[in-house]
Amino acid sequence: MNSIRRRLTRRLLRVTLSLLGLGLGALLVAACYAVIDQFDVALRAKALAISTTTLATPEGIRFVFSDRFLRGFDDDSDRDYFQIWRLDTGATIARSESLRNGELVRPSVRPKKMTLALASLPSGRAGRVLTTSFKPKPLAGLPKDAPVPELLLVVASDCEDLEETLLLLTGLAVGCALLLVGATLWVVPQVLRSELQPLDRLGEQVMRIDAGSLSTRLPADGLPDELRPIAGRLNELLARLEQSFERERRFSADLAHELRTPLAELRSMTECALKWPESRDPATDAETLAISRQMERMVDYMLALTRGEQGNLAVKPEAVAVDRLVRDVWAEFAGRATGNGLQAVLAVAPVTVSADAVLLRAILTNLCDNAVDYTPRGGQVTISVEPAPAGAVVRIANPANDLEPEDVSKLFDRFWRKEAARTGGAHLGLGLSLSRAFAGAMGWTLTAAFDGQRQLVFTLSCATGGT
Repeated sequence: MNSIRRRLTRRLLRVTLSLLGLGLGALLVAACYAVIDQFDVALRAKALAISTTTLATPEGIRFVFSDRFLRGFDDDSDRDYFQIWRLDTGATIARSESLRNGELVRPSVRPKKMTLALASLPSGRAGRVLTTSFKPKPLAGLPKDAPVPELLLVVASDCEDLEETLLLLTGLAVGCALLLVGATLWVVPQVLRSELQPLDRLGEQVMRIDAGSLSTRLPADGLPDELRPIAGRLNELLARLEQSFERERRFSADLAHELRTPLAELRSMTECALKWPESRDPATDAETLAISRQMERMVDYMLALTRGEQGNLAVKPEAVAVDRLVRDVWAEFAGRATGNGLQAVLAVAPVTVSADAVLLRAILTNLCDNAVDYTPRGGQVTISVEPAPAGAVVRIANPANDLEPEDVSKLFDRFWRKEAARTGGAHLGLGLSLSRAFAGAMGWTLTAAFDGQRQLVFTLSCATGGT
């Protein structure tokens, strides 16, 4: 399973344990170097003590060692050793009692500076060995031109205590490492589990949402900043889904309502024709045909809407003179408009755009049809065509006394009609929905709004580009 918690746990443990290992390793190395350096400092101090208490006298080399400096070099201890040779003759002139019959290794060449190294001691154990050369301090009374021989000093100390200290430090480091590893293995998953609880709760809330609970909204209060945008987008998605489902439910109800009346009429006329075939009126056949055509038109509209929503409408762009097309479409409704006592005002500027002539004609036909049928008697229908940077803008305006401002947002819903308009059967309530689908397929926009004079204005804007 590709789990964020598992991935974070593994990566955090890997990184944390690596850093702990590096940190403890560096701390152990630093501590070991410090202990070794302290050991070497003590060894240098012993060498300095021996060299400063070695004097040159008229009688020869004299040693003024005291127990305070040479307590570790007596014969009761075999942990510290020293031996002094003359560089010119190689003769041993002093040695520690701890050497007994043993000897320290004499360097074959004169060291240029104080050196430190590991070596085997006379006791057989490993030790740190310091090698240096020096001239003894001349004692008062020694002639200035008297030669002072250069001496070679080797001081050695047993490393057993040093090794025990280093081993103790290593053990402490390993113990701390094991303790920290155990604590890390327990703490990191616990911290992640606690910090990822908001994500778990959000996932559980989302899993409980189904088609019947689309009104649920995810609470954004208390969520971390990283999850708030996700909750906000999910809430927006849920709102759109709720609207879509509500629209589909309303569509199903409206479709059933729209089909119930013509189907009932067809059933009634069919039953009458079967019951009284001798009294069959030709007008009944005509009415049956009209009802069938109305239902066929409804089905055609629904298929066209479905294709438009799925982006399957075939669009064949070509150069279309919008002004000429508007005049041609309005000519088809001029007689009805005059019969309804309407006045028409056309303000049409010449403009040519790239569009599908069939779809554009269908949109204009539907808008003009609505304007003629719903404009009150004596009203005025205004149609304008204007060039625009994007191509063209067509506006069709007419009085709409029966509509309220809140009705404008519903005009493009399928099967929506003002209750007073449902009594007639000429309009199915699909024309504006289909017109917007056609406009969208061409890349155009179709909107509706009230102007300041209670005129309902439909605006069809070209979003592609004019020629």
